[in-house]
This record gives sequence, C-alpha cells and structure tokens, in this order.
Amino acid sequence: MKTLKLADIVEVINGQMIQGNAEFEINKVAKLIKNISEYSIYFHMNTKSISSDSLVGKTNYTIVTENMETLTMVDKSASVILVADGKKSYYQFIEYYRNLFSIPVIGVTGTCGKTTTKDMIKHILKQFLQVHSTMLSQNGLHLNLHYLMGINEQTEAAVFEMGVAYPGNIRSSGRYFKPTIGIITNIGEAHLEGCKTLEKYIRAKGEMLEVLSENGTLIINADDTNIKRLPTGLFKGSVLSFGQYQNADFRADTIRYEDDRMVYTLHVNKIQYEVVIPGYGEHNVYNSLAAIAAVSLIGIPIQDAIDRLKTFKTMERHVKLYHSKGISVIDDTWSCNPSSVLSALEVLKKISNGKKEVLILGKMQRLGSQLTNQHLKMGETIMDYGEVDHLITIGPSANLTGENAIRLGMDPSKVHSVANADQLESKLAEILTEEMIILFKMSLGKMDSAYRRVIEKYRFT
Repeated sequence: MKTLKLADIVEVINGQMIQGNAEFEINKVAKLIKNISEYSIYFHMNTKSISSDSLVGKTNYTIVTENMETLTMVDKSASVILVADGKKSYYQFIEYYRNLFSIPVIGVTGTCGKTTTKDMIKHILKQFLQVHSTMLSQNGLHLNLHYLMGINEQTEAAVFEMGVAYPGNIRSSGRYFKPTIGIITNIGEAHLEGCKTLEKYIRAKGEMLEVLSENGTLIINADDTNIKRLPTGLFKGSVLSFGQYQNADFRADTIRYEDDRMVYTLHVNKIQYEVVIPGYGEHNVYNSLAAIAAVSLIGIPIQDAIDRLKTFKTMERHVKLYHSKGISVIDDTWSCNPSSVLSALEVLKKISNGKKEVLILGKMQRLGSQLTNQHLKMGETIMDYGEVDHLITIGPSANLTGENAIRLGMDPSKVHSVANADQLESKLAEILTEEMIILFKMSLGKMDSAYRRVIEKYRFT
C-alpha cells in the first residue's frame, strides 16, 4: 500500500479530526477491529459501538467513526476522525486510493478460464512491468480491499480475477478495481445456486460493461452464444473480440494438439503469427487469445507476448496430463461445472489415441435447482461425444449422469457408480489396463480428502 497522510484522507472523506495529528501517516487498512495494528486505519461501519476490550494493547492507529463515544475507548496515541456516514466514507476512501494510480487495470471474468487467462496475462507482463494480481482463483469479495491495497508506487499494471457467485458481485468488485480493460472469457451454466437462472447469471457477468469507463476496452469471446446475448452494442467504450470465427479481431485457426502443447495460427490485422502454448485444450487457445489481446492494449508487442507464453506453466489440477507405465491421467479437479466438464471431455477425446477412455465424474457444483437437470443433460453430452469406455460417477448427483447415459444406449456394464474413495480405488483396479487414459473431473476441494490419495496414486503409478 502507498503510505498516506491523514490530512489527505480527512479532506477526501469530509471528516473532522477530533484526536491525533493530521501529519500522521498510515500504511495499511484494517478490515476488522482485530486486525488493527500500528499505522493502520479502520473504518467503523457497524451500527454497534466499538468494544473497548477490542482495542486493548493497540497503539498508533486511526479510527474513522460516526460515534463520538469512540474517543473514550481509544489509546491516547490513536487518531480519531469523525464522519457523518462511516460506510460512505469508506467508499470515498476506496475511490480516492484507486484514483491515485493511473495504470492499466485488467479485470477478468467468465465461467471457465478466468484464472488461467489472468495468470497468462500476469506471466506475459512480468517480463516487462511490475504487475500486481489476484492469487490463484481466490476472488471472493472479502479479498477486494486486500488486493486493491496491494497496488503501490511501484505497480505499473494490475490484473484482477472477478468472480460471480451472486448478481452484483462484479459491480461490487468494479467499485474497488475500476478496470480499464475488461475480459469475459465465456458464459456457461454455473453459479445457478446464487444467480438462480441462466439469464440472471448472464446479466451478472454483463456487469463488466457497467464497471468499465467510457474510455475502457471490453474484450469478449466472439464464439460464445451467451456473450452474444449481452448488450455490447450499448457499451460506449471500445470492444475487441477473440475466437475462431472470421469476424474475431484476434482469430485462431489451424489449431493442433502436439506434444503436451497447443499450436495455432493467430490472425490480427491481416498479420499471421504461430502461437505455442503449454498444456492441452482448445479452451486454453481461447484463454491465450484473450491474454494476447489484453497485453497488446497495454503496449506489449504481439510477438513478444507469444514468445513469453511458450514458458507459461499450466496450473495444477487444471487439465494437467501425467504419464506412467502406459497409463495416462488427466487431473482436472480444481472445479467442476458443465462448461469445464465439456472442455476436459474434449481433451480426453483428442488425446486418447486408441487408449481406453475412463471418465470419473463428481458432482457439478453450485447449480442450485438446476443440479438434477444439468447432470441428466451431461449424460446426453457424453453420448453425443461418442461415449467413453468407462464412466465412473461419484455420489448420487453424478449417478444421474450415468443413469441417463444408460437410458440413451450406453452399455450398463461400462457405467459404474461409487460412493466413496475406497470404492473408486477398487473399481479402477478392476478395470485397469496398461493402455488407458483416465480423466478425473471433480471439485476435489469440496470432497473427502481420501479422493486425493486415489488421484495421486494413479498420477504417479
């Protein structure tokens, strides 16, 4: 965080300093009372009074409050700023802090690929600029303040993943980050638990159009059906597109699966480039297109971005391929929703090369009332892709997928339902052959840790 003087903050939030020195400096913002420490500022937005016990032993801090009684609870070394509205003052401060930095800020959202796209952008930019970003796929709203305060005088660019669990999430994150470039990777059927319907989920993703300024740039997947339902024509900024169709500004064709990498031809402004990215899957081609488009707006030459992507390391448990003694394992256990299952299934089909295909499917997460319907629909999708040699479903929800696949013609002897890790391990031992490729597709973080043992056993057999 950039160090700030209290005098500047008092002016921004229209406050009155009733204790302390206006020349005092702060270098951190405390989200909770328990996190108050030296040189931190805390905005009291709760209607409940601050407990004096919660401040015992704390010194040289600042509290912004609506309540004069706070003065009787703080240490003499503390500063107290009185305001009319604590919450309003907090957001005035947030806007002030963000506006201190005239740097490119990239916001990335989408049902799938946002973490990989964000990491690709970060990987490219790190060679040229001091870049700040969200960590892994940790994009909860409670982290927004932490990420914003991570911007300081050395930061030359930032890239933030902006997730959607409920309508209004991107609007809230946008209030902190104010992205100058916004990316929507794709919109599938996910987070229906919070958004209730696909239509509301699409609109929630479309909040990216609201949080970008009129001078901002929106980067969208030209091939995505649901993105086409967004009112992008009403957006007053610039719009760039990526995809495989002729009208995409950043267009990929001649896409090929090679030795643990994807190779394709990129077309931009009638110029062609060969792109190589580590890892498998056309979904990663789309992620790389979005990343190249974004960094080009910041001034990174396209060829430099392409060269840098060759050294990108794919994330653990994101369609990660392992080989051992004739058995291949695809570990895609970071998350599980309909869109990500389709992407992983496509990779399985593309690289199986005659090996027996085994799909191990867990419960698809956060689908709310659509859980049953989506699992039944996945049974249809598997059959449309040409079946697999063995389908192993974990738990009652995923079992619906297997049952529907049988109804649609899949051999019942090839469909197996298990209830725990021991049963999964036994079933794999029963069907195992030397020429087999196994796709583990589940949200491992939401399952019994014993499943991790099974996956690791086959990854490193």
